[in-house]
Amino acid sequence: MLKKLLVAGVTLALVAVVFSVAGVAVTNAQSVTCANIGSMLTVLGITDAAKVAQANAALGCGAASVASFTRNLTVGSTGADVTALQTKLGVTPATGYFGAITKAAVMAYQTANGLPSTGYVGPLTLAKLNAGGAVAGTPAAGCPAGMTCTPAVAATCPAGYTCTSNATGATVGTTGVEGTLSVDQGAVSNTTVYEGQTAVQVLNLRLRASASDINVARVQVDLGTSANIYAKAFSTLSVVGDNGQVLASVPLNQSTVTKTGSRYSVTITGFNYLVAKNQYRYLSIAADVYGSVNDSYKVSPYTFTLPDQGVRGTDGAGLDEYTSGTFSQAITISTSLSDAADLKLSTNSATPLTGAVIANGGSLNDEADKVTVLVFNLKAEKDSIGVTDIVASTTVNSVGNNASTTSAYLYDGSTLVASAAVQASGTVAFNNISGVEGYVIPKDTTKAFTLKVDLRKQGVTPGTLLATVLSNGISAVNSQGVNITNRTGTASSNALYAQKAGPVFTLVGTPTLTKTTNPGNSATTSKFLATFVVDVAAQGVDVTVASTSAFTVGIYTNTGSQLGTDIAAGYEKPTTVTQSPADTGPYLLTDGSSAARFTIQTSFDAPSATYASGIISARIKTITTDAGTVGYISDTFRTGSQTI
Repeated sequence: MLKKLLVAGVTLALVAVVFSVAGVAVTNAQSVTCANIGSMLTVLGITDAAKVAQANAALGCGAASVASFTRNLTVGSTGADVTALQTKLGVTPATGYFGAITKAAVMAYQTANGLPSTGYVGPLTLAKLNAGGAVAGTPAAGCPAGMTCTPAVAATCPAGYTCTSNATGATVGTTGVEGTLSVDQGAVSNTTVYEGQTAVQVLNLRLRASASDINVARVQVDLGTSANIYAKAFSTLSVVGDNGQVLASVPLNQSTVTKTGSRYSVTITGFNYLVAKNQYRYLSIAADVYGSVNDSYKVSPYTFTLPDQGVRGTDGAGLDEYTSGTFSQAITISTSLSDAADLKLSTNSATPLTGAVIANGGSLNDEADKVTVLVFNLKAEKDSIGVTDIVASTTVNSVGNNASTTSAYLYDGSTLVASAAVQASGTVAFNNISGVEGYVIPKDTTKAFTLKVDLRKQGVTPGTLLATVLSNGISAVNSQGVNITNRTGTASSNALYAQKAGPVFTLVGTPTLTKTTNPGNSATTSKFLATFVVDVAAQGVDVTVASTSAFTVGIYTNTGSQLGTDIAAGYEKPTTVTQSPADTGPYLLTDGSSAARFTIQTSFDAPSATYASGIISARIKTITTDAGTVGYISDTFRTGSQTI
């Protein structure tokens, strides 16, 4: 006993020293907790946790005493009351300084006690603190050993907002208050459903609770006068919340469907769905369709009806409330999703842009293997689709040589799907892809396929390389192995220019078109400056570029029509080329050397008044080298648009 008193006395003496040294005014916290004392002693290194525990036991401080808070506290506040606040809220270490961590703890406390979550300890929060308000996250009394129990805290809706609970089994909060429940019809996502579909919306209810929270626990659905609706068409009905959660389901059969007079109906219970006071909330009725429905039962639509008093809920006074009024939704059953499967074909944006392809491989330096020509998308809708055959067409239009494509390859990413010889006509037939089931594209998924070709006998004169895939050239089957007929779309490549040697042009960055206005500020006095940056490289042969007039630019309308004639563009000598004779001769680009970068600019007046209100852009029209003049870059080397 003497030892305990000694420990307690030493501890109290230390506390007095700590408060004296720290200059803490204890008047703002009329009673300091034992936990508060222990935390400060530990933080300052005066003692350790074991001695603090001994002191608490000797003083009978097993339960913390309650501090009384008398002043407003905020970020930057210091003192014993801040330390007491931190201890109460579980902030460790309790330093006596109100910082960001303490503010966050205060906000959590305010939320837990239904106060505005500001992080500022004002009159409302002080009152709650002094009254012993619950601390967020504090273990509940009677919590099982080894477990952390957190009291359920209802969120408080911020001032100026309307909040709707997402809970499906929440307790009615308006105890003792009578309310009313009303309903009106919401739109369904689709009035046509397919064989084998599940959880398709057949009714959409918009519920409103007035004067009190309403806990909805029952929905009745009228199925009409024919048993076919449940015997031949639909197998299950479900109640689905506005968050997509299935609240309850019931199979449709003779045990669950009742008949009153000439009409069939089903009642769905076993769920709780809270509609907050004076709020709207949606509730859906969803159905599963039999996997196979005889055509004779698809002729007429089926009608689902919410009858009068079809929805029942309980208000805050414990009274049953029913909706009034009735409405219906007609639903038609179509063929199965597999029979309705769609295959959609389109060009993928990864398709190479217009440009040069140098075919300088092989013994004669005139070949290139597996050149990517086209990337196209195939999308399977409504069902998984197996692609069995794809027919593509390729062409190499060239002058002065017998250039051709000899073999073609079809890839899914890096996976080779199929290969085939290119016929003399340019047709490529990828047949029997992955057997009778085809190359499967899962339902509602898009796959990108890459078409590559081998080039042979390319000449110095560029040949135009093109590829096309048409939807009617694709054969595919649905998940049942039945050929599909719903195929739409086309996919086409950009023009690639294949040659065994010559210049290769690469656009750098994005071309620009800037507008300046001369005095008078009228459209007719506006001027434009088009700027392009192009790398030119020589492959397979040396190339020369004239020091002037090698680049021309065309001005185009937004519909693609050229305005006026080609404009000769200016450019400066790249630093990586040689020039002979110096200052006047052409620029020499040697085979295999680094590309020469040309900055090309042209300035021009606004087009005539007849197009004064239009939109224009500028494109490189031609580039001339000693290998000839090419004009194919105009499709790719284009500025953005400007309004005159």
